[in-house]
Amino acid sequence: MAKRTSKPAGQFDPQELLEFLRLDELDYPAGAQKFGKDALPLLGDLVNGSDENLAIKAAYLAGYIDEDGSTEILEKAADKGSAPVRIAAAYGARMKKPEIAEAILNKSLDDMDPSVVKFALRSASSLKLEKKLKPKIDKISKSFHEKDILEEAKGILIKMK
Repeated sequence: MAKRTSKPAGQFDPQELLEFLRLDELDYPAGAQKFGKDALPLLGDLVNGSDENLAIKAAYLAGYIDEDGSTEILEKAADKGSAPVRIAAAYGARMKKPEIAEAILNKSLDDMDPSVVKFALRSASSLKLEKKLKPKIDKISKSFHEKDILEEAKGILIKMK
């Protein structure tokens, strides 16, 4: 059995973060509190990495970390090729201040994947960003290729009136 080296209390342990992210069910708020801003460089690497499962979980966790640097991770995730990672970015935006989330949601609302757009619409509503994002929501309500998303966007516009 390999001997584990102990780390000083409060010091970031990348291996511990990786073990956390490999769990089946994660408590993201607790993980954010435990790992904090020290985890952001590794989370950024994971979002850009080839392991989609870790990239998704890293993006979700970054959304819960209220520190400089987490926004950039979500912006990169919103541009990532994988739809599940882009969904994580759209969802993670709702954990940010509205002025920060707006840039992420601008990207997510331009996405062609219905799930990404659905989460972006819901995040925009929860953050009360409908007015700032109205041109994009209006465009979605008129021309999106999936009926459910069209209806959701129309519903947001109706609530705004």
